[in-house]
Amino acid sequence: MRIPHVIPFLWSGAGNVVTRLCEAQASGNQVGIVTSGKSKGFTDWTEYRKRLKSAGVEHFNIDFFDRDPAVFWRSTDAFMKHAARWKADIIHCHSGVPACAAALCNLDFIGQIHSWGVGRPEWMNAMDLRGFRKASRVLCGSLTYRRILIDGGVEPSRIRYLPWGLNLREIRSQSGRSSTSSIFRVGFLSRIEPRKSQLELVKAFRGFHSRYPQSRLELIGPAADNKYQEEICTFVRKTGLSDRVKLRGKVSNPYPKVRSWNLFTSLSSDEGQGIAILEAMALGTPVLCRSVAGVEDYLRDGRTGLSVHSSSPDETADRMAWAFSHREELTRIASRAKKMVEADYNWDSTFEKMNRLYENVIASAARTSS
Repeated sequence: MRIPHVIPFLWSGAGNVVTRLCEAQASGNQVGIVTSGKSKGFTDWTEYRKRLKSAGVEHFNIDFFDRDPAVFWRSTDAFMKHAARWKADIIHCHSGVPACAAALCNLDFIGQIHSWGVGRPEWMNAMDLRGFRKASRVLCGSLTYRRILIDGGVEPSRIRYLPWGLNLREIRSQSGRSSTSSIFRVGFLSRIEPRKSQLELVKAFRGFHSRYPQSRLELIGPAADNKYQEEICTFVRKTGLSDRVKLRGKVSNPYPKVRSWNLFTSLSSDEGQGIAILEAMALGTPVLCRSVAGVEDYLRDGRTGLSVHSSSPDETADRMAWAFSHREELTRIASRAKKMVEADYNWDSTFEKMNRLYENVIASAARTSS
């Protein structure tokens, strides 16, 4: 098969799973990827591009991040020419902007939502949904996103709920906990940006730490919003937490760190699926999360993790305190979560289902054109 993937950027969790999908498909298929490369101060993550190059995946740059009409229409024209040269069997658009461009070019394609976000302007929703309504199939890893698609006019028969699986073999290969310290370690792995609510997490930790001084907080991930990161750093300095709260930046292999934490805590306002949360579960690390889109599909309070209803620092600090005081129960919760992930979020199963979907879409298109 000739398969081009189109995504605004290769970064974060979405970039990881798309890179992994391209690598897996590159064996026996001709796979290419279109990304913006550089746009509005952002770039692809270098390691993802290196992995794709090593796998023999062709890389093309078309800006599908900048929604400015002058950029979008130029990119749409470039995409139409690229599609004509590529002669794809199937096109996989990994966000609303390229999906809209593919629809305007009258191309057959699969659409996918990785992240929808909260507080989006209505014109942006209309633009993305205009594209997804024309897709042969639309994939999502969140039941909330499925409802958004249906409410936005996408035919339910075209929507497939297909959560991403994890590379469990890689996760199982990680060494055991790196720390047996009596210090209670809390952490979060994600890009630093407002929708991930790291500032609220630091505020919650401040309240928790005042009760349990033998605690530490680590934030792992690059800054997607430098101003927001500086706001976090300023709060840490002014509250005297500099020795207790550490921003580690981007870490090449975060698994050993995550495995050493006593509690993985996410107050994100929205997740396409929450890959980092599932990875923490697979590593056996207990999780405390805000139950939002994506996460609510698998987080069961007191069963597979601990949940909070908002990013309230007081509520989160109280749940952290409960976790600190109920270590044995926390271990049982983490064990159930790990079994759940291993049963329901396996990469091999995801890849098999994705291949079947591609084959069905290609066969359906062939029948329609004959």
